[in-house]
Formats: sequence, structure tokens, C-alpha cells
Amino acid sequence: MIHINRNRQSLGQFTEQEVADGLQSGRFFADDLAWRQGMDSWQPLSNFADLVSVAVVVEESPEAVSEILPTWERPEPRGVFSSVLESVKEILGAPGETFRAMPATGGFGRPLKFYLLVSWLTSAVAILVQLAAALVNPAMFVQEGGPAIPREMLPWIFVAAIVLMPLILLVGIFVSSALLHGALLLVGGAKKPFETTLRTLCYAVGATSVIQMIPLCGGWISMIAWIFYSAVALKEAHRTDLWRPVVAVGLVFLLFCGAIFGTAFLFVALAGAAAGIAPK
Repeated sequence: MIHINRNRQSLGQFTEQEVADGLQSGRFFADDLAWRQGMDSWQPLSNFADLVSVAVVVEESPEAVSEILPTWERPEPRGVFSSVLESVKEILGAPGETFRAMPATGGFGRPLKFYLLVSWLTSAVAILVQLAAALVNPAMFVQEGGPAIPREMLPWIFVAAIVLMPLILLVGIFVSSALLHGALLLVGGAKKPFETTLRTLCYAVGATSVIQMIPLCGGWISMIAWIFYSAVALKEAHRTDLWRPVVAVGLVFLLFCGAIFGTAFLFVALAGAAAGIAPK
């Protein structure tokens, strides 16, 4: 029997086959400490060559492929719509299990495609809903005393927003991933490379973007969902304590809020200064 310990907590004792299966499925990790009879000290599971070799054989089997989550990560051909829908259900319905089984590495391509596809479509729907509301009542998007936007210009403004959205989303995911990974490093929660953080956020943010399509309050709910699912996803992907990604997400969220309020304050100050020096 093999005793396994993670973060100074015992996970129990398991047979060699259970440990090999756990290494493949994500239940156990290469840096988990393990001990079995005859050993002088605890060692990482990566040092157990016999178990790692068994896990590699299992990983190459068709049964192992079916255990990879989310479904979008699986290499076998599937319909795009069904893969996206199934992945969104897996992420929103069982985030812990899904991100525990997600490969920590494997490139940026697949998760970025999922993120851009889902986020762009859901953002486009949300923008079209706003466009419909603007066409009915253009004044709702104009501050009191501000310049009126011609009604015929509204569709073009929203179309431009939809066209530019993929670029905005792409820049946003890299910036937010870099900030979150830096925050995780700060609190000691980054157990995996930046690639893991970016892959994780692509799926978490992409899936929660579906919520923004809810009329009226979808934007606020999706923001709350982003905080929750990102924290859970990073916890499982980096194999760390939950408080670390919670603090990291909170720090980044406060940074974004500070940047928004700081920018707004700057514009108000500049506008006030301009009004003070304007000729009367």
C-alpha cells in the first residue's frame, strides 16, 4: 500500500493500480508526497518510476481519452456545437471535477478557440439586445445634456463593436491571465506555469460568458460567476489551497475596479479643469 500526502494532509493509502489510475485522471499529482514500506523518507510520486510508466500506458488508451475534461479538450473528432455545449455544461455544473481532469499543458490553441468562439457569440447576442433597446429608445444611451447619437448611426456603432470584439477578447484574456498568474505567484498559489493559468481562464471565462445573455442583469451575474468559477478553476488546475486563488482573483478584480474609477476620476478632473479655463 502507498500512503499519499498533499499540503501536509494525508489523502489516505492506496494500491499501486489506484495510484497509477489517479495519476492519469488527475486525482493524484506528480508532486504529491508518497511513502510505502521499505522507503527511508517521503518522495514525490514522480520518483515512482513503476507507477508513472503504468500511468503513461493508461493515458494512451481510449478509455483514458474519455476521461479528459472538458469535452472540448478531447482529441477525437466531434461536432463543434455539441462539444461546446457539453463543455459549458461540464464547467458550470461541475467545475471542480472538470478542472481537476483538465490537462495542465497542451498548448494555447484549443482553449483559445473555445474562449473566442463562445465569448464572441455570447457578446454578440448581448450587443444585439442592447442595439434593439437603443433603437426603441436612443436616449437611454445618452447622458443628460450630452450630444445625441443619430438613430441611423446606432446599428453601425454596434456592428463595429461586434467586429472588433474578437481582438478585444484576445487581448483581454492574455492581460487578465498575466495579472492573475502574477497574483498567484505573489500568494504562493502558482504551482503550474503560465500556460496552465491561461488555459484554465479560457474555459472558465468562456463558459461563464454565456450568463451575460440573460436580459437586464446578465452582465452583473456573469461578473460574479467569473469570480467564483475562476477561483475554483485555478485552485484545481494549480493544485493549491482555495484561499490563494480567491485572494489572487480579488486582487485583480480590485485592480480593474481601481483602474476604471481612476480613469473616470481623471476624465472628470480634466473636464472640470477645461470648464474652468474655458472663455466665458
